[in-house]
Amino acid sequence: MPEVASEKLASILSELASILPSQYDLDRDKLEITLVDSEPATIENFKELATILPSQYKLDLADGKITIMPVHIQTSQKEARLISRVTIWCDNNPRLVGIFGSSQACFTLPLPTETVRGPGAFVILANSWNALSPNDQNEAFPPIVPDFVAEIRSNSNTVDFCHQKMLMYMDAGAQEGFLIDPINQTVTIYRINGNNIVWNERRNPRTVTSQILNGFVLNMQGII
Repeated sequence: MPEVASEKLASILSELASILPSQYDLDRDKLEITLVDSEPATIENFKELATILPSQYKLDLADGKITIMPVHIQTSQKEARLISRVTIWCDNNPRLVGIFGSSQACFTLPLPTETVRGPGAFVILANSWNALSPNDQNEAFPPIVPDFVAEIRSNSNTVDFCHQKMLMYMDAGAQEGFLIDPINQTVTIYRINGNNIVWNERRNPRTVTSQILNGFVLNMQGII
């Protein structure tokens, strides 16, 4: 569940009150949007809100609820550095890469309930991306989980919220995830070991090496 400073929260709530259509209800404590008729929110609802809400709001759909994730300036700077370093690896390895990007792209994850997530940075390898049909590739939120995901924790997110989000990516089929926590100066690395999700935390690392993106070593300067 996101946590937002009171003055920022008041501004967000005021803006949302003037934008949200009448069929939606806003939980002001959790910054979650649900339907007033108590039906679970769907991907179609997610698509509608994605076109209505300003771009500074990042949205997630999980468990029938749409969560609003305000984007913070400091976090966006760190994400820009993260994305630029991932981009360099992708540009140098075009045959390995299907598609890559930032949280501006969202994906419909293959989970029991309708779930749409947009990682801070992601890479879908060529063999995974090419396995999708052209129609699926052209969907607004393609039905696939990235092979590699990275998230940066902001002040508005708890450690547990971010951890559960990473576990959701891994449950959906991601092969590797980096959870970067500049607040605690840690990086938690998530991987698959047999049928199990395993993770280990590193404190204030200078670099982190991927086992999925061959040769990718993430320089943490300016990110953590």
